[in-house]
Parts: sequence; structure tokens; C-alpha cells
Amino acid sequence: MKPLAKFVFFVCFLAIVFNLMRHRSTISSPAMPTMPTMPAMPTMPAMPGTPRPSTQTHEAHGFNNRVWYGNEPVKDIDPLLTRRNFLIVLDGSGSMADSQCSGNLSKIVAAKQAIGAFATKINPEDNLGLCAFDSRGVTERAPLSLNRSAFDKALQAVRSDSNTPLGTAVKLGYSLLQKQARRQLGYGEYYLVVVTDGEADKGNDPRDIVNKIVSQSPVVISTIGFCIGQGHSLNRPGLTMYHDATNLEELNQGLESVLAESEFSDAPTAK
Repeated sequence: MKPLAKFVFFVCFLAIVFNLMRHRSTISSPAMPTMPTMPAMPTMPAMPGTPRPSTQTHEAHGFNNRVWYGNEPVKDIDPLLTRRNFLIVLDGSGSMADSQCSGNLSKIVAAKQAIGAFATKINPEDNLGLCAFDSRGVTERAPLSLNRSAFDKALQAVRSDSNTPLGTAVKLGYSLLQKQARRQLGYGEYYLVVVTDGEADKGNDPRDIVNKIVSQSPVVISTIGFCIGQGHSLNRPGLTMYHDATNLEELNQGLESVLAESEFSDAPTAK
């Protein structure tokens, strides 16, 4: 082969090789097919009664949670969690035997009549309980329950022959309401109603326990001061309800006002 022909052949060969390489570089591997996006799983509706998780953190403020009614286990949960509870604390001190402000009745008899009338006015599904102090001590006389007959029997048995350990009595009443609150999981309404005709014994001032109750619980404290005026230690404007009774009619009105107050209050809800 002549030199010129060889040169032309070589140039043509290089051109062919170059074109082949450029063509191969433009050929890309076939793209992998895009996997379709799976549809989001539908959110299953919550079963009735199942609490939904909260996106907020709620600070415990002392009531409507276990801070105020404790962590003791409860086996007998109340079937009506929104039940109202009225715990009466009755003064059985010696001065309640006097007839001042109660006509021809002793103050203890007048108080029993007024409390007995109050018991007939609360709803049948409301709990009513009694603790008292007399010569038998500061004790629970009738547990919070629907049993009005047992309550009345215990009420009539209260004497008027002791000192006035009000602080101890208020603590006991509060503990009984706490016990019931555990049965209601903190729901419901709680009223501590004190009927007294005198100041507490020295060293038995109720103000400290009242401060604790008001700041740490939803318990409403109502006091009917029987023939003792406005200057009682349980008269704490802004903290407690206080009713000054100078006769049997006003004693009845004081207890009725407790009921009226409860009618306009919202039942606390547990958090």
C-alpha cells in the first residue's frame, strides 16, 4: 500500500474510533423506575374514653390531681365521679349547751335541727358525712355516703360537753374529703361545712390548715358562726365562706347558702 493511502486509511480509522467513543459516552444506563410513594396510613380513631396525648405540659397547681388527695391505691372507685360531697364539722363544746341566740332551745339542739333540714335538701346522689368533737373526742361520726338515716342517727348522738379543738376537727374533715376524692379520682365537688359557736382552744388554731386547704385543694370551706359575730378565726374573706347566725332562722339560711353556692360552682375536672 502506498504511503498516501496508508495515511488516509489511518486518519479514517481514527475518525471512526473517535466517533464510536463519543457515541458510547452519550449512552446512559436506563434510569431506575421511581418507586411510587406509599400512601400514609390512616390515623385510627381513638376508642371512646381513651385520653389523647397532649402537646402541652400542664403544671400541677395543687388541685384536681394527686397532689391534694394523695397516691394511696383505691379499690372501690365511685361509680359517679362527679358526685358532690358535703362534710359537716359540728362543734360539741360545752358552750353549745347554752340557749343564747336559739330561743328556748340549746344551741346544739338548734344546730342539729338546721343540719337535719340541710340534709333533706341536698340531692339524693350527693354524699353527706359528719365529724364532730365532744367528750368522745374528735372523730368521724358518719362517713360520706348516701345513707341519710345513719347520718341523722350520728347527728343526734353528738353531745355538748367538750373543749373546742377546731384545728384538729378541720384537719380530720379535710382528710375524709381527701379519702373520698381518691375514690372519685379527683373529680367532683368538695365542701367542708363547720358549725361552731366559739373560738378554737389555745394551740388548736385552724388558720394554718385552712391556708393549706385553700392553696392546695378545690375544697370549699364554709363556716356558720352561731352567735359569735364576724371576728372568728375561720372568717377569712377571699379564702372561706362565713355566715354569722344570731338565731335559728339565720342558722338555716347559712346552711342554705352553702347549698346555693354549690349549685353555681363547676365541678373540678381531673388533669
